[in-house]
Formats: sequence, structure tokens, C-alpha cells
Amino acid sequence: MKRLMLVLFFLGTMTVTFGQVLKNFQEVPFWEKSPENQTGLPGSLKGGGDIIWQTSFNWANPNDARGWSLPDGWLIQDNSDYGNLWTWRNDTLKGLNTLTAAPSFFVTGEDGFIAVPMAEYNRRDGVTTAIVSDTYIQTPPINCSSASSVVVKFSQYFRLCCNNYNLEMLITNDGGTHWATYDVRYGIMGNTYTPDRFRNVEINITDVAAGMANVQIRFYMHGMAYYFWMIDDLSLSEAYENDLVLEDYWIGWDLGDGSTAGHINYWPLSIMGMPGSGSGTVGQYYSWGAVLNNGNNDQENANLKVEVLKNGASVHTDYSPSSSIWTLQRDTLKVVEPWLATDYGDYRIIYTAGSENNDEVPINNTVTLPFTVNDTLGHRADFTAESSANTTGFSGGSNAGDMVGVWYDIYAPCEINSITAYLAWFTASETPQFQFVLMKYIDETYQELLTSEVMNMDSSYSNKWVTLPLTRDGEAEFLTPGRYATFVRMWGIDPVDPVNGSQGLSVGWDMTTKQSNTIIYMSLGGTWYESKKLNMIGFNIKASGGPTEAPVTFNVDLNKHILNGEFHPGTDNVDVHGAASTWNGTADMTDSDGDGIYTATVDGMPIGKGIEFKYRINGVEEAYAFSGGPYRKYTVRYWNILNNTYNNGITTGLVTEDLTASIKVFPNPASGRFTVSIINAETTDLTIELITISGQVLYRKDVKDANTYNDEIDASRLAKGVYYLKVLRGKEVKVEKVVLQ
Repeated sequence: MKRLMLVLFFLGTMTVTFGQVLKNFQEVPFWEKSPENQTGLPGSLKGGGDIIWQTSFNWANPNDARGWSLPDGWLIQDNSDYGNLWTWRNDTLKGLNTLTAAPSFFVTGEDGFIAVPMAEYNRRDGVTTAIVSDTYIQTPPINCSSASSVVVKFSQYFRLCCNNYNLEMLITNDGGTHWATYDVRYGIMGNTYTPDRFRNVEINITDVAAGMANVQIRFYMHGMAYYFWMIDDLSLSEAYENDLVLEDYWIGWDLGDGSTAGHINYWPLSIMGMPGSGSGTVGQYYSWGAVLNNGNNDQENANLKVEVLKNGASVHTDYSPSSSIWTLQRDTLKVVEPWLATDYGDYRIIYTAGSENNDEVPINNTVTLPFTVNDTLGHRADFTAESSANTTGFSGGSNAGDMVGVWYDIYAPCEINSITAYLAWFTASETPQFQFVLMKYIDETYQELLTSEVMNMDSSYSNKWVTLPLTRDGEAEFLTPGRYATFVRMWGIDPVDPVNGSQGLSVGWDMTTKQSNTIIYMSLGGTWYESKKLNMIGFNIKASGGPTEAPVTFNVDLNKHILNGEFHPGTDNVDVHGAASTWNGTADMTDSDGDGIYTATVDGMPIGKGIEFKYRINGVEEAYAFSGGPYRKYTVRYWNILNNTYNNGITTGLVTEDLTASIKVFPNPASGRFTVSIINAETTDLTIELITISGQVLYRKDVKDANTYNDEIDASRLAKGVYYLKVLRGKEVKVEKVVLQ
């Protein structure tokens, strides 16, 4: 059923103060003539996904003293009047603790992007200030009168600090009298770099933009003092007919008392699976998903599919009850029956939003959550530290003896051996020390049970996982069911305050796992706090039963080397070779399906052991990461699939800087159509080809005197699979893989 959209605009007004304004009123093309993708593309629209208007922010202008010009109709304003404006950049953002270039997912990042570099603004002339941002950038009017639906798309990258930060996109269709506001921060906490799923934004604004001739977009940042917000590749397009979006997801780990915790990444099998004290079973997983209908069609029989993989094989599938979700409406879908892992393994839970219609943008309706059921390790966090944390910023914090910890519920008797933590930076001048501490929650407070020895902190522990045994007394190490917490206690010498000292170091902070369960203790005053920062501290129990060996599959992509004549299938040989100190083995690699990715599986690798290896062509080792550089490193798990590119994709037969500065293919994977964007180091003639793995040319175009080039290729008639975009200048060549799905 298709519902008729009634365009309403009962929107709140927005009051702004006027400060510095940067506006270009001159009727001049940009620069000399705005490129095609810098202006609106009016006319009849052919269907879902067709572009109405777009810009790549290629605003460089050598005739302007700043090196760039603001195109006609755009507006930049700083309400704070401190000159902290949105600005155009094509280089690295700077400032205190910020050296950030255009990220790789900015498809046209090389030709420029817009940004608010607050870390630079608050570090002028070496002086640190804390002025908060209050600035916006606004597009000229965009004609959407011929569009029956409108989706705004852009790429963004941000890091926020320190409170009350707001990143908003506002839309008006009446010259600014009324504004619709969309929060594009997505609840991301401070100090967090933009997670993958919020980097390429798509928001359906049909209700305020479709059929309107005067649509304007405003990006407004306010309340943030440090770091940055960057935006690139902004466009308006027709909405797809069928586009469900999994906007958010939740997972509940049954605590056995009628409540659930968030996702837990590692848990011992022996202390899960028992009946809860209230209802449920300890360790069962419950699943929810927030689903948005971002397309033109109403989605009937929409549901959330949950599939569980164990070591790569599907072991469980379930669905939420079906729901009808109208265009631009949301619904929360829950899988009714929980699921319990009953065996050791590396698991993946895959959430997929779907309906009876064929989704045209499947990339935005799936998310995968990993977890491991093992025999010894309990660890809420994952193994990647996005940042670090200690007691700085808490009232009474930053003193010697402060502790940061993570609480865990133990459900069955067990014997604890050690504590594991990721230690991050330290201040050598404070000669810090650290100790691991186990506490139990008794009579409404945490009481100390066991400790490790006190260790001197130095560079051998910095940014590394550290496991220390706990001093045993023959009794306290035998844990009974209850709530416990694993802590890192920190001491440092502070010459300014020798009495209270300093903490001296910090602990890894997992910023991607959606829970906290962290406890902070202040030695000065004996104060306890709860923190939203998930510190990377876990425990190890004395248990066994998990597998001791597992196969490791090595995959290495040789496509660029094949196409550049540096590897000849059927003639040359590639193998994977281990370093003698870790894995003294060799395995020949084959490519049975002819996709240019060679593979080998080695059985019987010891689980938990780190291995080092390199790939070799005809016995010659790759120069990974640089010539004469280190081996690749990997720690063997229950399930091991390694996907690498030979020599990091660097081909030695070409001087690539002389060819093109940038080739981007997007979207990739593509569903029929994709765009090729090329930026040359100098003006030159090019030949662009789309070829198969066997070298058959399916598309060819010659381009004369190209400095920049953008074009869409229609590959909708081609079969799904792997193809190659080949750009040639004389005998020089550069290749990008294209996946059609």
C-alpha cells in the first residue's frame, strides 16, 4: 500500500544572533565555472536514488588569497563573533591533540571539504582557550519542485568535547521562517570519533522538501569547545522505493535477576547457562532493533531477523513479530525468544531489518556484533582501545591511589587466577606504579579481596595488554556467586602536590561497546563514582575445556599485482611463510575461483598464541609494512579468517604519483550504477576501462586534457561479481576493484 504524503510544515522557529557573516553575493561562476556537480541538476527525475543536487566542496580558488572561495548563495555565520567559522579545507586539521586529515571514506576528500576545526580555534598563537562553537553553514536555495521524495546524503567525521555538544542539520523551505531540525550527532559521547555506521548519513526529508522550490540546508554546530566536525559529498536525491534502515540496536545479556546487561564480549562457559534467581537463564541474549522506513513505499510485514554464526557457521535464526511501518515512520522490533550459547566458540550475531519488499539499500539495514564463549576470560569490553581514561575530571580525582574498575556478576563457584587490563599512556616524570585489585560488593560497598604485586610503570607496558597473577591466600581466590569488580590502582609522584601525588597513568577505554559498568574510586576522601566509560579490565579464572587448536585461513588479494604484471596466475607461486620464532611453517596458496584472492588454510594452530607471518611471491617476501619492515602479527582464536592485500596493495612496477592523485569509486559495492571520480596530479589524457577478472573490456572511454573527472557508469546489465576499473595514461595504469551486488 502506498500512502499519499501530506506535506506539513508545523515546525519550530529558531532564533539566532548575528555576528560575523561571510557571504558571497557576486554572480561569478565557481571558479570560472562551477563544475557540473557543484550546481543543481534540474529536470525530470527517473527514479529512486537519482540525484537532484550535489556538491563535493571542490571550492579551491587560486585567485583568492585564502586559496578558496565561497560559491554564490552559500552563507557562513559565527554567532559567537569570535571568528570560529565553518571553513573550507583540503589539508590536515590541526590544534591541540588534533592532527586530522580527510578520512578515507570521504570519497572526494582530496578536492576539499568543510569543517569547524575547534581544536585550532582554541589554540591560536599557542594560547589555549575554551570558547564554545556557535556556527553554521547554509546552502543556497535548491529546487526540489519536481521531486516526489527527497533524501539528503553526506559524509561526516567528528570528535566532540567537552559537554553540551550539538551537531544539527536544519531544513527550511520558506526562506528561514521555519526550520526542521535533525540531530546528526546520534547520541555519540564526547571524545569519540564517529563510528562507522554514522559516517555516511542518509536522512529522508520528503515531508519538508518534496515538491518545494526553495529548500535550504543548514549545518549548525554549537556548544562544543574542542576537536572538530568535517563534512563532505553533500547531495539531495530521490528516495528509494524500498529502503529500511536499522537506525539502532540493543542486545540484552540476561543477568539472572530479571534484568539484562548490555553486550558482553567474552565470558567463560562454566559460569553461564544456569537458571536465574528470578526468571530466564544466565547468559541468554535478547535482541531489539529500531527500524526506520526511509523509502517511498510503506513496508508491510517488516521484521528484525537475528542470525547467530558460530565459527562462521549459522547455528540459530529467529525473527521478531511482523509490523507495518509507514513511510518516514519508525518502530522498535524485538525478537521474543532469547538465545543461549551452549558451547565454546567465536560467535557473530547479525541483525537485519527486512520486509516482504526487496530493499534497495541493504548496506544500512544490517549490523554484526561479535562475542566469544571461552573457558577462562571474562571481559565486557572488546580488545580495541579507542581512547583511555582515569580519574581526571572527577571531583577529588587525579591523585595517588585512585582506582578505575569494572563490575562483574559471578553466577557459579570458580577460582580466579589473574586480572587482565589494557594500560595506555603514562607520565614518566611521575614515576608511576600500578597494581591490579579484586573487590567484592558486600554490605553496599566494595571490599578488597586480592591484589597483584605493585609494578613500576614503563614503556614496556604502555599501550599493551598486561596480565598479572593475584596473590593467593588459599581462600579468597575461590569465588562464590555475587558481584565483584576488577580494578587498576595507580600511584604517581606529583612535585606540585607531593602529599596527594598523582595517578600517573591511564587505562584503555572501549568506546564502541554499548554499556559502561565502570566504577571510579577517589583515594582523596574515599569517594565512589559510576562512569559511562567502559574501561578495559577483565578477569581470568582457573578452568579448562575449550579447544586448544584451530585452523587459520589466510587470504591475500593479488589483483593489483596481477593487472600490473607483477604476478602471473598459473606461472608464479604465492605462499604464506611464518616467522621461526612464532610459527615455523609455510603453506602454498591457491585461487580456485579466479577472483585474484589466493587462500590457504593451516590446521592445528595453538589458540591464544601470537603468530607472525609474511606472504611471498616465488620465495620473495613482501615488504610489509615498509621495505624491511616487521612481519604481520595475529593471535589465534577459535575462528580465524585473515583478509590481507599483498604488500598493502603497493605495486613496485609503477610510479603511481605520476599518474593520478586519486581514483574513487562509489558506491562500492554497487547495485548497477556507480560513480567514478578522478583527480589528476596534472592535466593529462586518460583512458577509463571496466574489465572482468579475465581482462575482457566491458566499457571504455577516452578523456582529453583531464584535471578532474566525474562520471556515472551504468553497469546494471552486468552480472553480480567482481570487476576492475582501470585508468590508463600511456603505459601507466591504476586499478580499483568494483563489486556489483
